[in-house]
Amino acid sequence: ARHEVICVGGRYGLGSKEFTPNMVVACFQNLFQETPRPRFTVGITDDVTHLSLPVGDWLDVLPKGTTECMFYGLGSDGTVGANKSAVKLIALNTDLYAQAYFEYDAKKSGGVTISHLRFGPRPIRAPYNVRSTDYLAIHKESYVQQYDMTRYLKPGGVCVINCTWSEQELADRLPARMRRDLAQRRARVYIIDATKIAVQAGLGKRINMIMQSVFFKLSGVMPYEAALELLKGSIKKMYGKKGDKVVQMNIDGVNASLAGIVECQVPSAWADLEADDGDTSAASVLQGEEAGTSASAAAAAFARKIQQPCNNLDGNDLPVSTFQAGGGVPLGTSQYEKRGIAINVPRVDMDRCTQCNKCSLICPHAAVRPFLLSQQELDAAPAAFREGSRAAIGGGVLDNYHYRVQVAPLDCTGCELCVRICPADALKLEGAAQVVEAERGNWDYALTLPDRGDEIDKTTIKGSQFQKPYLEFSGACEGCGETPHVKLMTQLFGERLVIANATGCSSIWGASNPSFPYTVNAKGEGPAWANSLFEDNAEFGFGMRRAFQQRRDYLTSQVEDALQDKGVMMSDKLRRLLQQFLVMRKENQHDLLLPRGRSIYHQMMERLEPLLQEERSGHAKLQMLYDLRDMFGRISFWIVGGDGWAYDIGYGGLDHVIASEEHVKILVLDTEMYSNTGGQASKATPAGAMAKFAESGKRTAKKDLCRLAMTYKTVYVASICMHVNPQQAVRAMLEADAYPGPSVIVAYSPCISQGFPMAESIQHCQMAVDSGYWPLFRYNPELAANGNNPFQLDSRKVKGDLFKLLAQENRFASVMRRDPKHAQELDEKLKLSVTEKNQLLQVLSKEDLQGQFHKLVEGLSDASGAGDSITILYGSETGNAEEQAKNLLQDIHARGLKGQVSALDDFEFEDLPSQKVLILV
Repeated sequence: ARHEVICVGGRYGLGSKEFTPNMVVACFQNLFQETPRPRFTVGITDDVTHLSLPVGDWLDVLPKGTTECMFYGLGSDGTVGANKSAVKLIALNTDLYAQAYFEYDAKKSGGVTISHLRFGPRPIRAPYNVRSTDYLAIHKESYVQQYDMTRYLKPGGVCVINCTWSEQELADRLPARMRRDLAQRRARVYIIDATKIAVQAGLGKRINMIMQSVFFKLSGVMPYEAALELLKGSIKKMYGKKGDKVVQMNIDGVNASLAGIVECQVPSAWADLEADDGDTSAASVLQGEEAGTSASAAAAAFARKIQQPCNNLDGNDLPVSTFQAGGGVPLGTSQYEKRGIAINVPRVDMDRCTQCNKCSLICPHAAVRPFLLSQQELDAAPAAFREGSRAAIGGGVLDNYHYRVQVAPLDCTGCELCVRICPADALKLEGAAQVVEAERGNWDYALTLPDRGDEIDKTTIKGSQFQKPYLEFSGACEGCGETPHVKLMTQLFGERLVIANATGCSSIWGASNPSFPYTVNAKGEGPAWANSLFEDNAEFGFGMRRAFQQRRDYLTSQVEDALQDKGVMMSDKLRRLLQQFLVMRKENQHDLLLPRGRSIYHQMMERLEPLLQEERSGHAKLQMLYDLRDMFGRISFWIVGGDGWAYDIGYGGLDHVIASEEHVKILVLDTEMYSNTGGQASKATPAGAMAKFAESGKRTAKKDLCRLAMTYKTVYVASICMHVNPQQAVRAMLEADAYPGPSVIVAYSPCISQGFPMAESIQHCQMAVDSGYWPLFRYNPELAANGNNPFQLDSRKVKGDLFKLLAQENRFASVMRRDPKHAQELDEKLKLSVTEKNQLLQVLSKEDLQGQFHKLVEGLSDASGAGDSITILYGSETGNAEEQAKNLLQDIHARGLKGQVSALDDFEFEDLPSQKVLILV
């Protein structure tokens, strides 16, 4: 007789969930049911289709004697790398079996990392994370408030906390729930100020080897003395490429670690404590937000339901019904994260502040901002905020306001760039805890102030920083060189900006679910952002632009139809505006910038929208125009990506797009490092630099993307570096946006992968420009149409030491240490390439200009005949105008004419009426 077979099926691993022993048990328990579920899921809480199986308590099936460890680190503090080294060290030098899994988010640095390690005398077959740990290491003191740190700690386990607290302070610093768990589980608790030890050893925030030494001392996995010798050997292997000094600093840190360990008593009274709610940083920000505008309400609701649980490491417990069908997410949720990862945070001395706004400009995370407030708003401000405000300087509309630079203490990453760029030393770093306590309320009040950017000219450095940054609090590394350029782009064009983003660093810090740093203004306007594949982003953005063009052409035809149809009744004001739009479109006029840098098309859209809304009921054709109202404005389309995309895998598409003469803009964030994909050698790697697949230094020169683009003679091209000449960067972006054709801006973006401290980025970039390594220039084909030189060299004459620059970057210095002779050959090759490039740029900048000078001087014959002197005045921020003014003076003298040259700041304008011939450069 045939037996009746019951066949059931289910799915595991949905949403990347793990498949653990207790889930296996749940599957078998389902089979034991009288009527098993024929279809099921396991690992998720499915409250929509109700197919998920209930899962019981954790089941430990590991071999006896297995030690499990969990390390909670901070992205970029070295914890993950050190644990990988420790696993190899133990597995290769003892009889123990070893296993490791590493869990971290997509943030470039500063995110939570969790290392799951297992060691034991028998083979370990456990393809899932640790959920019952013998050794718990907490490498960031703020984690004890943010997360449930003790949920997986075994009874009798070891808990080590890296913190600045004393043993007596633990009762006040640790949340009640954590103290209760430690007491009930009879845990052994130790504290160490590893950060202090690291700073004293010269390691900065990298505490990895110090905490690794602590692990070997307290875990008992292997004898400490033997482990210490192996650890020092692994340090030499890991950091040998970075030089003997770095190796010795790590060894010094390890040697000092033992004396820093403090064993703490756990009072038995802690076992009776009631659990508290833990950290409320983000919750306080959400209060009242859900009653705001629709955009802010949606973001706040998303943050409360999804973002907060995910950021609290509870995201895997969210039920299916929490998520929106289709996967759509609101913008501006990074503001609710409040990571508080900085060790030190800047404070501003407003008595020394010159109100230049450069601190805001350079801040990679938009955590330093200038605010303008009226007298009434000042009177209503908290006392500390009021005392730190000063009368705004600069004249014009600024005379009506008070001014303050405010730091967001919980969003700052402590990169120091604002401190380094301040010309008046008005910013000083202080301990994060003190700054958070002093400035948190001030930041909250600053955010309630109205956005006054529309009143300020955005085409200047200072004015651009009064504009709302539509990129804030991203997951980029501290000191990131990419985000300031993109942030500036959003401040100039944010309300009408569309970004096609190549996969890479900029897509990771630009959209790390569930925190999205691109945001909107009070009207709900902001950048529209989409991420394409690594290899086809240029084509992706090109298609978006063509689609917009098609829709706008359709709008133009509808406007023509409505104006020609005598049956369409409309007001004279509406008719005039529609006719004006039609004239501009038919004559293909540029998007002219209004006095404060606003788009004339965007202004026209703002005037048309209320009129169409009021009159649309009068005719179906007016209703059609209202439905298409967003097409009246001109969208600013930008294709954004890194050097790996632009120079290498996506170059074919990029070349196709710039040859199209389509009105699309390209921003290349050039770190020269292929940063997001592992740092392999590419066409963006300069000669002599070490990279993956070029361990002895790359032999060939870097592709000159700007010169290739300029050969088309129809492409606007600019080479910029905001760290050195921010005004040139502002001007280049505005010119690129207004140019009626393709534009390419290549932005030098210093990166931690280059191998130098990011706090030194400003000085380092200055060296790169001064040495000619990164020249600054703009090429505008429209100037040639008027008989002018289309090329403008914006950087000063080459005067820096290229080899000094190279020696400061580990990507070059490591090659020097390995093979000095070979490195010198490669560096000489790089120097020759840099010299040749700068000589060419000098020729491009002067050839036509000298012709213009010749015409100018020839036209001064009357002045020569009358014996009058020619006065040349120059205004120069970079030195370029000064150089050209002096060249012109030499030309004048060579022709027997009298002349004098002076800076505008030095000229006595009382003498202006006596000047017969005046030339302004």
